[in-house]
Amino acid sequence: MPCEHCPHCQAIEAAAAAEAAAAAAAIVVEAAPPPQPEFEVPPLNDHQLAIAQDICNHTRDYKLHFIEGISNTGKTHLLGALYALFRNNKMTVEVISPGPFPQPAKQIKKVLSLPDNVIENTDVFLVDNGNQITEQLMKCLCEKLNRVMGNDVGGFGGKIVVLVADFGLLLPYTGSNLTKLSESLKHMTQNTVVPFKRHSLPVGDDHLSQFLEMVRKTPQVKIPEANQVPNLDELIEFIYGPLGGEAPYTNGTIVAVKKADVELINKRVLEKMKPRVQLFEANFSARVIKSDLDLHQLRLKKHCILVLDEPAEGLSKGTRLVFDDSTRSHLCCRVIPTNQLVDIERTRRFLSGSPSTPSTSNNNSTHQSCMQFPVSLGFAQTINSVQGHRFEKLGVFKPENVFDHGMLYTAVSRVESLEGLKVMTQATEVKNKIEMSLID
Repeated sequence: MPCEHCPHCQAIEAAAAAEAAAAAAAIVVEAAPPPQPEFEVPPLNDHQLAIAQDICNHTRDYKLHFIEGISNTGKTHLLGALYALFRNNKMTVEVISPGPFPQPAKQIKKVLSLPDNVIENTDVFLVDNGNQITEQLMKCLCEKLNRVMGNDVGGFGGKIVVLVADFGLLLPYTGSNLTKLSESLKHMTQNTVVPFKRHSLPVGDDHLSQFLEMVRKTPQVKIPEANQVPNLDELIEFIYGPLGGEAPYTNGTIVAVKKADVELINKRVLEKMKPRVQLFEANFSARVIKSDLDLHQLRLKKHCILVLDEPAEGLSKGTRLVFDDSTRSHLCCRVIPTNQLVDIERTRRFLSGSPSTPSTSNNNSTHQSCMQFPVSLGFAQTINSVQGHRFEKLGVFKPENVFDHGMLYTAVSRVESLEGLKVMTQATEVKNKIEMSLID
């Protein structure tokens, strides 16, 4: 036991106390890491970043924004970044998009049917592919927001609205060309009481961007010789590979103007594939329908590409699939973008006449419903159906058949690089259909 009055013992105690104090001082308490944002903001280039900062930093001064730019400038990518920025700022965001979008999105008619309390609690509305939305529907949204918020001074109930569009693309079908032009959403961005603040994404210097800018504005389009093929067989081989005993390449498609051309290409590609044909016939009242109509029969081969004609298994209409196998009641497929396995079962379909207006007459057999898988071959698609999608390889079949504003531009803009584009045409120049009032 140390002596209380012994100088030697006191020196030992003092040294021990000093050592303990030094050890305590050396202990570093790690600071808690800063909270990570809930939503990751994708990287932006300088032009996209400047627009994003302008919108986010002036939300009190400007509520309505319009972002324009040709295809391949990253409009949807920028809108996805704005979604993350607003959500990280604890703002409620609703996305309106008629096509695919990185985050959950709704058709505008679904948004119009939302309850008033949901509308009231939403801070921001992001609208993608505005060229596919009519002015009348946007006016309905504006009126609903004004009514719910009790504020019609600034338009859209004082909510933040960011609209993205390229009016060089196809417009929504409204019956006639004159009606289509008059109901274009471009007029609304200019004629509202409080106009949209306009932001422009510049055209890139790469070959694809320069080619798209030319197609967007030129009545006579010259197809580069390197991007031409003389016949359908060469076009199919470029997009899907040799097809001798291999599965077709999945990140590519062929687009055509006419539905009849789409069916012709789908049959040709299916014939080139080696696996045996599996025939799935439509059922009516538990009986198989025996008919010469192609719509009553679904002919598939293993690894063939399908497209969903109706929503199924949580997947939206237009989702592309690869057919792997089948059971008596299901098609076993893989979703092309995600490689997710799904089983598609038969659904009730109207295979003749108009599917939206089936006849109620018992004597009219042309509108009878039956059970069939809600898929069709997806090697080729119409130009309208590929809007919002991008492909590494893209084939355009007979572009001289285009008949509507933006149809040729929409077709060629679905490819990711100019090297991945092939056009089947015998002409070096193709007559383009454009409305200059929409792209000036």
